[in-house]
Amino acid sequence: MDGRVVTGSATAVRGDFSRLWLATAISAFGDGVRYTAIPLLALSFTTDPFRLALVTVAMAVPLLFSALAGVLADMVDRRRLLIGVDLARAAVVTVLAVLVLTGTANLALVCVAAALLGLGEAVFAVGAQSFLPEVVPPSRLTAANGRLHVAQLVFRDSLGQSAGGVVFVLFAALPFLLDGGSFVLGVVLLLAVRRTAAPASAPGPRVSWRAMLAEGVRYLKADRLLTTLAVMLGVANFFVTGIAAVEVLYVVQELGLPKAVFGVFLAAVAVGGIAGALLSGRLAARMGLFVAALTSLAFAGAAIMVLGLVGWTATAVAGFGVFGFGTAVYQTLTVSFRQADVPPELLGRVNGVYRLIGTGTAPAGALAAGALAGAQGLRAPFLVAGAGILLLAVVAARPVLRMASGRVRTS
Repeated sequence: MDGRVVTGSATAVRGDFSRLWLATAISAFGDGVRYTAIPLLALSFTTDPFRLALVTVAMAVPLLFSALAGVLADMVDRRRLLIGVDLARAAVVTVLAVLVLTGTANLALVCVAAALLGLGEAVFAVGAQSFLPEVVPPSRLTAANGRLHVAQLVFRDSLGQSAGGVVFVLFAALPFLLDGGSFVLGVVLLLAVRRTAAPASAPGPRVSWRAMLAEGVRYLKADRLLTTLAVMLGVANFFVTGIAAVEVLYVVQELGLPKAVFGVFLAAVAVGGIAGALLSGRLAARMGLFVAALTSLAFAGAAIMVLGLVGWTATAVAGFGVFGFGTAVYQTLTVSFRQADVPPELLGRVNGVYRLIGTGTAPAGALAAGALAGAQGLRAPFLVAGAGILLLAVVAARPVLRMASGRVRTS
């Protein structure tokens, strides 16, 4: 038992989660349009793989502040934190839209905007993962995480990213205006979300950031399974971010396709991810949570490795789809486990430290992939990343399953 007081009826829980889900879906659509538009905007300023990777680096560097974001999520009201971050991100993308409209945008300004948006995403992600257990009970966390992940995959990765390329080609500023509007609509819905569990108690005003951060570090360090999962996430994100850094060049140059179809390949990841998120609970029930997670991670690595070996359009679509399936299952199951396992009053700072370890490798991965693509060609990062993720799943399987024995809760 985690000691939380659950309030409200099952109908109220569903209603509040529905509003949270809809807020996620609307914001995700705007994000998807922007995710496609930013690399295309950068591509209009440079075709050099290393310089193009700098945009991904700019988005990834703020992830190094995840631990501090976790402390913040434990110090303030988590819903207000999410609302404030979304309003700030709306302002940033609106300014970027004005720069594009006036023809004053350049690669440096795109990197600055990407960095600010990355910082907002780092804070929002930690806050959102910590806020969810205040909206749904522990027994529904896996289902809730799966549905939220589906919302992101459908509205961000399928609809948003597919539309982003077409919208950018038609009117370059429109993707960023759409994203700003989606943040504002998401805020309106978040204002209507009520808690169905008592919020975690905030520490007293005399507790310092350093003390709170140290407490999160101590908790994670004492838990070998969570520490191992955080390190695994860091290794995986090193490779995954590298793929993202050169993906637009892979589609446009290696496959020889027009910019407008770039979003279709991102949508292929989403279609696989939707299936993975929806089936993750069933796979966990049939195979065991960590067996399902590790197997899915291995399939994701194998699929990316194939993209490095074969440069065919149909193979690329299928490979991205399998990659999306595997990563969605892994993410849904491991996030749900962490949310159910960590005490609510520590969840923010533990999430923050966990994400620092798990995402702090992203900038290095982007730089490495950009350099590798420039030296060895655009297939090389996919071949290396796929092999690395596959090897990670195989090597980690035995120790993770041993440590997880008896730890997994049904949720």
